[in-house]
Amino acid sequence: MDTTEFKERFSKAKKPAALPVIVIAVIVGIFIMFHCFYTQDIGEVIVLRNWDGKILGATTETGLHVKSPLVKTISYDVRNMLINFYSDAEYSYNGGSAQGPDVTINDKSGAKADIDIQVVYSLDPNYAETLYKEYGTQTNYTQSYLSNDVRSVARETSGKFDTITMLTDRGQYTDAVEKALTEKWADHGLTVEQVSVQDVRYPDEITSRYATAQAAEIDKQTALNKQETAKVDAETKKINAQADADANAILTKSLTREVIEQHYIDALTEIGKSGNLVVVPEGSTPMVNVGNIGSQDNVSGN
Repeated sequence: MDTTEFKERFSKAKKPAALPVIVIAVIVGIFIMFHCFYTQDIGEVIVLRNWDGKILGATTETGLHVKSPLVKTISYDVRNMLINFYSDAEYSYNGGSAQGPDVTINDKSGAKADIDIQVVYSLDPNYAETLYKEYGTQTNYTQSYLSNDVRSVARETSGKFDTITMLTDRGQYTDAVEKALTEKWADHGLTVEQVSVQDVRYPDEITSRYATAQAAEIDKQTALNKQETAKVDAETKKINAQADADANAILTKSLTREVIEQHYIDALTEIGKSGNLVVVPEGSTPMVNVGNIGSQDNVSGN
């Protein structure tokens, strides 16, 4: 066997042995690529946990990050999350969001009702590490703590409001629930963005009684309004009559004999301006000049 033939056989024998090494290298490279780097999105905080369970910290910066392949990343969403309980819904949890059936409450009057309620909240990124230590994933935290809080606070707060208020002004109830949740979640790094009680459903018996009472109240108020209007009209007439009486009394007191005589003289004087009558003071001999008195001048001349 010459040297050239030996080299060809040796080369062919080595190729199968080199293939597994290449495959392993590629697999290792892929493993390193996917486990030594991670990306972080806007509105996301990443908790880093070592292979032995030790928490190594958390990152809040967006972009590409490098880590050990033995370190696991746990994501917490710090955007606005929604907890929504409404009729006929089924329980489901996804990160910081949750939904479920409506909440049954008892108001101050003892009446029972079902409510639809939505809570929008956000998580402070600085609390993600602490929450992971206590609850693990964000989904577990939402299921074990947040959704239960919304239900319990909604029930507890309803006991401060009577049926009429819940039916006619549920804004008061909504504000009270928001205030209670804000105080309860303050130490957990949670900010309540908005609470919305979208519907309050009482049994038909209660709503029918309320409608009847409301109609009676409207009739009562209408009657009271009419009475009040009549009182105002009567009072107005009384005031006007009193004003007329006062004016007449003042006028009567002002009409002395001298004033009446003067008015009499003034009236006659006004009539005399037309040439039909001349008025002279009382006690004198009046002269009446009617029409053209040329004949009287002739008499006076005689």
